[in-house]
Amino acid sequence: MRTLTREEYPLWDKLIAISPQRSLFAQRWWIDIVTRGGGQLLGCFDGDRLVAGLPIWPCSTLGVKRLRQPPLTPYWGPVLLPLEGKYVTRLSTEIDILRALALAITPWRDVMIACHPTLGNWLPFYWNGYVETTRYTYRIEQLAQNLPTGKSLHRSIRCALNRAESNGLQLRDMVDPMIVADMSRHSMARQDLVSSEEIRAFWPELSRAAQERNCIMNAAAVDDDDNVHAAYAIVWDDRYAYDLYGGGVPAYRESGGGTLALAYLLEKAATVAPSFDFEGSMIESIGRFFRQFGGELTSYHFITRAQSRRLNSARAWQRWVAEHRKQGNETSPPAEAAAKVPANT
Repeated sequence: MRTLTREEYPLWDKLIAISPQRSLFAQRWWIDIVTRGGGQLLGCFDGDRLVAGLPIWPCSTLGVKRLRQPPLTPYWGPVLLPLEGKYVTRLSTEIDILRALALAITPWRDVMIACHPTLGNWLPFYWNGYVETTRYTYRIEQLAQNLPTGKSLHRSIRCALNRAESNGLQLRDMVDPMIVADMSRHSMARQDLVSSEEIRAFWPELSRAAQERNCIMNAAAVDDDDNVHAAYAIVWDDRYAYDLYGGGVPAYRESGGGTLALAYLLEKAATVAPSFDFEGSMIESIGRFFRQFGGELTSYHFITRAQSRRLNSARAWQRWVAEHRKQGNETSPPAEAAAKVPANT
């Protein structure tokens, strides 16, 4: 195990091109932007051959060294070469690799890793003191064949689209990326989420880099008075398009704008990627919304190690504050007004 040097970056690119855990979020340009240049690449070598890797983001919070999950990055775990041989051979090799990765990050007392859904084995992390929480996303496989349209749409989605039409909402393609960020900020403020400004700091650069690589699209729902009701952005790689970022204005949350924008982007996604990942969520109302679009429940491992009393106390305080704020607010925000931001505190 060692941290890759710049001269070894092409090895990472070759690994990501064929790994079952490959995604847009493991590509070097993405890692560099969302970590503000602080990301590193751990490599697991068999001789001179890179057989696996793990992107990491070393940070310090309240004086505690930690490995953090970057914002707007739903999957951030081990990536392995396709394994060959009999099942017992493949499993033994996988365990050896994952054990090496788990041991390599033990110097950090606080760790968060959201694994790719294709990685089913987390036992070596368990054996080394990590804790797993099963999380869920929603996916539509073979999107072009399974895209819900017309009468196949869930009744609530049809009703929302009818409201959008009766409200005179129109769609705009490729709006200013900061409009998407503004819509997300509205939703996040309503839900007492705090990562908005951090994301806004790198969102223009991320949007620009994705545009240069032709892997981003956004859309906004706008009324006759030019008021933006909701806006979302999707990104994609060779296997999936992802519902990445966006939200809506709470005052317009019953207008149907969020549903209109997302339904439109779902149709567009079918032309650029084989499948679609709604990227979460663990929030009940948002999950219900994604199911209504036809998303199938898909699990993935969220692996943590929290050995800092200082950070654990801070998290307990955050949860207490959030719960008490929640008691004075609505407890289940409509999904079309929900911000697309994975938890990374």
